[in-house]
Amino acid sequence: MTAALVESVEKLIREVKALKQAAQKPPRDAWSPREVAHKLGLPYDTVLDRINDGTIGHILVGKHKLVPDAELQRFLAPGIQKAAS
Repeated sequence: MTAALVESVEKLIREVKALKQAAQKPPRDAWSPREVAHKLGLPYDTVLDRINDGTIGHILVGKHKLVPDAELQRFLAPGIQKAAS
């Protein structure tokens, strides 16, 4: 086997292990603003601005803001495009 092929196989093995591990974790109910920013590909400050202006709903846990998964789905729903038929 060539070095490139061995590297590709090892990368694939790591990805499969990561997927198996992720599949064993319980589903998330809420996300931190930083996680939301990462998931949406937006700057952290933009997500905080949308949380603070009420565009993205949140809950407070102590001093920490969390975005419920249902709220994240609601925020994303208007941007979902229907598949062309």
